[in-house]
Amino acid sequence: MPTAIIIEDELSAQQLLSNILAEYCAQIKVEDVCTSLSDTLVSIKNKKPDILFLDIELEDCNAFDILNAIDHREYKIIFTTAYDEYAIKAFKYEAVDYLLKPYSPKQVVKAVNKAERRNFNQDILNEILSGLKADHTNKSNKITLSNSKGLVMIEVNNIIRIEADRSYCYVYELGQKKMMVSKPMIEVEKLLPTDHFFRTHSGHIINVNHMRKFSYDEGGYILLNDNSQVPVSRRRRQEFLDFIRNDQ
Repeated sequence: MPTAIIIEDELSAQQLLSNILAEYCAQIKVEDVCTSLSDTLVSIKNKKPDILFLDIELEDCNAFDILNAIDHREYKIIFTTAYDEYAIKAFKYEAVDYLLKPYSPKQVVKAVNKAERRNFNQDILNEILSGLKADHTNKSNKITLSNSKGLVMIEVNNIIRIEADRSYCYVYELGQKKMMVSKPMIEVEKLLPTDHFFRTHSGHIINVNHMRKFSYDEGGYILLNDNSQVPVSRRRRQEFLDFIRNDQ
């Protein structure tokens, strides 16, 4: 029987999740309920749960303090929180799901089903990841672009974002000045790998590996590591969130 720990400091939220699991997910055994960093680390060590139901803000820490103190890859993590602004960061920790309060029994059941379907054989997973890494290494990581001075070879991983400017576009690289490219953005987009570049808006493409956070403020925007803000169109918002989840 899969086991779980609920990490939540609000009594009402503890009771709600416990009741939903007992009634709708009887195959899951709740081993413990924790409210603090120290209690959680002790419980994880002793109980060795399969699933962590993890709130973001706790009485003496946040969820990421806990995840940084353990090997988060050993657990199936389901976030249960009222804070949507942490969704991007949560999926960087390979979360199974991100449930926003107030969540429904149907949402909890769906998250548990996703957790149960996930292959948790770490040896096989590591083997697969090693193979993917080798394949990626063998492929070219550079693209060639033209500007007013000639041709430039650019390391794809160093591209932070691309911004359209009519029949031209600007490429922003890590540690470099922006470069005007003598091609429209749609042509440059065809050269980029699809696994970590995403068009957030008609005039913007970002490299999600350089993303710091996503916010719903001002209609929705992404903060990148160079402190630039890129808008996310409303019609692309859900597709973007799905892209981030699937990227993990």
